[in-house]
Amino acid sequence: MERRDFFSMLAAGAGAGILGAGAPQAKANWGMVAPGPVPPAGFDGRLLVNAPRAREVMEREGLDGIVALNPVNVFYLGNYIGYELQKLRAIPSFAVMPRDPSRPSVLVVAATDLLFIANGDREYPEIVPYTFPVELERYLEKADWSVEPSAAPIAPSPALEGSLQPRERRWESYRQRVATRAAATPEWGLVKALELAGLDRGKLAVDDMRIADVLRSLGRSRVSCVPGDNTFRKIRLVKSAVELGHMRAIARINQDACMAMLRQVRRGTTKDEIDQLFMVEAAKRGAKAMWIATGTIGGLTQGKVVEGEPMMVDAVCQRNFYHGDFGRTVVLGEPSKDLAACMASLRVGTATVLEKARPGMKFSALRALVAEAMTKAYTGGIPIRFAVGPHSVGLQHTDQPYRDGVPFMVGDDLALEENMTLTVDLPTSLLGWGAIHCEDLLVVTRQGLEPLATADGPLVQI
Repeated sequence: MERRDFFSMLAAGAGAGILGAGAPQAKANWGMVAPGPVPPAGFDGRLLVNAPRAREVMEREGLDGIVALNPVNVFYLGNYIGYELQKLRAIPSFAVMPRDPSRPSVLVVAATDLLFIANGDREYPEIVPYTFPVELERYLEKADWSVEPSAAPIAPSPALEGSLQPRERRWESYRQRVATRAAATPEWGLVKALELAGLDRGKLAVDDMRIADVLRSLGRSRVSCVPGDNTFRKIRLVKSAVELGHMRAIARINQDACMAMLRQVRRGTTKDEIDQLFMVEAAKRGAKAMWIATGTIGGLTQGKVVEGEPMMVDAVCQRNFYHGDFGRTVVLGEPSKDLAACMASLRVGTATVLEKARPGMKFSALRALVAEAMTKAYTGGIPIRFAVGPHSVGLQHTDQPYRDGVPFMVGDDLALEENMTLTVDLPTSLLGWGAIHCEDLLVVTRQGLEPLATADGPLVQI
């Protein structure tokens, strides 16, 4: 898309109607649950970001600040997912956080979102809204993009004095407060945000390097941008108290949705039917199903549930961007002798995780320890090699940094840190026999690992 077309689309969207009929009722489907304009009941409205951790990482990497364009990171820093984004329109938001705690963090949003923000249901950073240029066509045709255009007024204005409802008066008060900062376009909103945060020069980690191109096109050459996706991942690795609340909630929701689905499975149930059951059970609990592996990663080996064959289930749903992750071994009927032996080994593996893991232990050491314990405990007759895969979970299913300096995504050998949330995957598949699995969401404490939900494991008989 040409730059002119891109900004035309942005401006047209930002200048469109302020209020719609409200958010539609969510239905069971695969996808994303954003906390949106109206947070769900019980939503903790405090900022999500682990500020001490963020500043620690910025200090370690020699950064003056961080800038987010990725909606996940914008939500993490700014506590908001744009209303327009939820309609899949290209209306971006930015979030800016300086290392200096005396300077404010800033959220750049379309002016169309201001009325939702003004409802005051959660904490936000300082707000810079953007509308569109007063002389839009001239701006789009200009060769020199480094001169800031005049922003169109933020609508709506009061119809009649004394006609406002209490909520409308709150909207109007908020509109007046932020109107002096209004920018004409998203990129000029970002410039204002950087100035407000004291980051109009210096070194910034950005999660999308297009930000560097935008700032360069506006003549902001005093800002140095470096790739920051891994920086955000390093920060998000250790959860704030607010995040731990979200993780405890989704762990329980995801587990309960999966177990409720399994109680409805019968001989002959297909993979598509299992998918639908899980989607519905997740939706009943205010979450959205992201995926579910049943049978093996590739699906049910006979296309339907059959008696006696061990099958894995690996279920992930999310609420407010925070992900659950839950795995079990499922069998219709009585388990075979070999399956019983595998389950005994999985019980040893999960017990080893809880007994031996401590802050400071690396993922590699944990993998080796658990694999050795399960192998020693195994008494079955089929050849099997137990898999062990710890990974962090949070705003993304695999929410952890990757090895710096490697040109593809290779997981770092992370050390357990207090308030990390993770799972230790224990999946194994054997063609012609079946698949086994067990995994639970855990949080690292000073004493070790604590389960975030309480399901029995690892075998579910249906």
